[in-house]
Amino acid sequence: MWIKCVLIFSAIFSFALLSHSQVVDSSIIKNLQIANEASKIQIQNLNKEMIELKAVLQRQQKQGYDKFTTASQFLDIAISSTNNLQSLILKESYRNKIVALNNPTSNELGFNLEAEIQTALKPLLAKTSKTNNNKLGQVVASVMQTGKTSLGLFPAGNVFTSLISMVGNVTVQEKKIEKEDLDNFIKSIEKYFNQYERLHQANKQFNIDMERLKSKLKILQEDIQLQLIDLIVILDKTTKRKQLKHYSTEDLMLQYFDGRKILEQLNKQPMGIQIQFPQDAIKGCKEITNNIQRIYDEYMKIYDSNYKEIRSVINDTKAVGTGIDQIKLNNTLKELEMLYIESKNMDAANLRLKTLFDRLELFIM
Repeated sequence: MWIKCVLIFSAIFSFALLSHSQVVDSSIIKNLQIANEASKIQIQNLNKEMIELKAVLQRQQKQGYDKFTTASQFLDIAISSTNNLQSLILKESYRNKIVALNNPTSNELGFNLEAEIQTALKPLLAKTSKTNNNKLGQVVASVMQTGKTSLGLFPAGNVFTSLISMVGNVTVQEKKIEKEDLDNFIKSIEKYFNQYERLHQANKQFNIDMERLKSKLKILQEDIQLQLIDLIVILDKTTKRKQLKHYSTEDLMLQYFDGRKILEQLNKQPMGIQIQFPQDAIKGCKEITNNIQRIYDEYMKIYDSNYKEIRSVINDTKAVGTGIDQIKLNNTLKELEMLYIESKNMDAANLRLKTLFDRLELFIM
């Protein structure tokens, strides 16, 4: 009986132990399952965070790329605009016409100054006995030619003074030539010289103003170069400013700051490192745009003023004398006006100011 009880108790105890073990195993399995699910969720969250982080980095890189490439496109237009401004300031076709007007041996102003002088000299030369008339005529022609400057300007005032001094000496040497003869000579040629002197003053001022604009344009081109260098060294820390200063703006764009180079530099950055586009570059590009507009406006003001002054000289020349070639003057006026209108319209188109401001607007958005 006792043995039977022991066996029953032993069986019950073993069952209890087995049941407890099963409960423990079930609990462990359940905990493991919970932990596994938690790990899965954690891994999913980490993956999601990684995807989001990657998307953010890609978005930031794209934003950086867009900003730098927009800056590249803007500066490319700015370089083109300043190069065209330089061509405008030289103004070959217009300047060539003005040089032709300033030639005292031509008849672009409706008369030939040298011929008028030779004609006015004839009454005096008819009274000479000591003077070599042919030699005097040659000297007058020489004075007309040597009076012209390298800028194509004819300093009529200086030439007039030299000519009067020379004829005055002839008057002193020749007894038959009276002061009245000299006065008549001066009066007959002075009106022609006045027109050339007006041309000289107008074009002298034009050249001075254009030289001033050249200086302003050079400073502007240097500003564009510095802006380019600033952006290049931000993209590529291994590139030094000193080595870039010897490059032209066109070469800087081609070798360091086109779209392909920008993307290449952005892709070289370590993960998590984002190149920030400098805010002061936006301000600098605004100033570049405004300065291009200012120089162009100033250029047009100078150009308009010179054209109006030259046109006024030509119109006034019509009343200088009865021998003025009116047809020639009218043709000169038409040609000058045509050059003025055509070049003015072409100037505005070539400068690409609208494109420049459109690029700036995209850049600062």
